[in-house]
Amino acid sequence: MQVVVIEAHVSNYPEPIHFGQGDMLALGELDTEFPGWIRVTTADRNQGWAPVQYINFEPGAAQGTAKCSYNARELNTELNEVLTVVRELNGWYLARNGEGQLGWVPVRSVQAVESIA
Repeated sequence: MQVVVIEAHVSNYPEPIHFGQGDMLALGELDTEFPGWIRVTTADRNQGWAPVQYINFEPGAAQGTAKCSYNARELNTELNEVLTVVRELNGWYLARNGEGQLGWVPVRSVQAVESIA
């Protein structure tokens, strides 16, 4: 699916977290703006948001284990830029821009190309 940017997005995380399957993660608070995301600290002490679906943990636990690899890179986007959606998860799209860069953008910042008149 292709989408067009209706609200530019700039990442607040210049050094996004990443982890591999089986990595231990320190767990923080759940995101209230985007449900389904949890603040984690990786082994290199970097902090950021990760999908709860990608982590094995018990409610209230201080640590969890990564179920799969993940990279939290967000795309910086410009108004009217066209992106190709790879996946949707918890209010965010994993998308590829025209330069081939892959990253996350908020669903609310884009609109499906076919719905534009």
